[in-house]
Amino acid sequence: MTKKPKILFIGPTPPPYSGPELSMQQFLESESLNSEFDIQFLKTNFRKDNTKKGKLDLSMLSNFFIFFSKLLKLLISKNPNCVYYPITPTQIGWLGRDVWTILLSKLFGAKVIIHLRGSHFKLNFKEFNSIVKRVVGFSLKKVDCGIVQAAYLKDQFAPYIPLNKMAVLYQAMDIEEFSPNSEIPIEKGKILVMGHMTKAKGYTDILKIIPDICSDFPFAKFYFAGNIRKGERGVFYNQFTGEKIAYEDPFEVENTILNSEFKDNYINLGIISGNNKMEHLQSSDIFLTASYSEGFSRSLLEAMAIGKPAVFTPVGAHREVFENTVHGYSFVPGELDGLKNALKTMLQDEVTRIKIGLTNRSHVVSRFSIDTISEDFKAIILKVLA
Repeated sequence: MTKKPKILFIGPTPPPYSGPELSMQQFLESESLNSEFDIQFLKTNFRKDNTKKGKLDLSMLSNFFIFFSKLLKLLISKNPNCVYYPITPTQIGWLGRDVWTILLSKLFGAKVIIHLRGSHFKLNFKEFNSIVKRVVGFSLKKVDCGIVQAAYLKDQFAPYIPLNKMAVLYQAMDIEEFSPNSEIPIEKGKILVMGHMTKAKGYTDILKIIPDICSDFPFAKFYFAGNIRKGERGVFYNQFTGEKIAYEDPFEVENTILNSEFKDNYINLGIISGNNKMEHLQSSDIFLTASYSEGFSRSLLEAMAIGKPAVFTPVGAHREVFENTVHGYSFVPGELDGLKNALKTMLQDEVTRIKIGLTNRSHVVSRFSIDTISEDFKAIILKVLA
């Protein structure tokens, strides 16, 4: 009997229940991948709160040594044929773990596949210290395959990783778990937003247009699921335009709404998960994401899988897998008039909302099921091993 190739997966798993963590869990549980490979796993995240991601403190330093001792042990004892590792887009992330994970894995003879779950490494890299650029560039040259979440993002690691060593892997969705439920009624005018409540996620932009939207559509209510976070720890550029994002304090902008006549049109749900999250997704009328940068928004795909119409920014994979007016209405991140027009168009036409929702469900089932994406991932790994 032929032995299965040994693959070491390195990355985060829930909690927190964000895109990278949930995607890693999907791969680890994939029947297709487990039948083909002998999978070992090394967990990278030690924080259960998204607000503390990327924060340099004593716990991060201690976990640096714990992580690399575990990695060294696995490389020696398991001798993996390949290491799969989602990288970070930040300078501190590369210096703190990414560079050394790549080089140590190569030192022990493993093929290395890195995965960028975002769309802003290239822009961030321009701001790296010159010495750090050299170190990062050196490690990238050792990589056997770079995975991105959209075809037009294949140049994210240029010139260090050539295009023939780049691959595209879209977001995967559990189409059974995220499916329409007719028993939960839709709340007319319920606009759901999920994710970090920061400037880079478009949170402050959405708050600014609430008065205009709700003056014309008093029944509209904006529900925000996530945590408000000061500062930015990874996204500093408008990925669509390339311009630097002008930071705004989300707490200050929120206070403006809370002290206005439209305070009842704003609902802060905090972090939601499980049945609570599913109920809000099912009962929403429109799903909204106003992010300045994404690889492929998991929450957007979840809403579309459930059959929700969407208003979204054409960043990351969105611009090549979703079509304006077919899967929803798109607008350039940061352009408030575009955001307002997209929402107003959607709010005034229930028939169109229903039609787009049905289209979205069909689109996700046909292109982004776990089975489909796992097969694509398996093909990428096998090509690297070959």
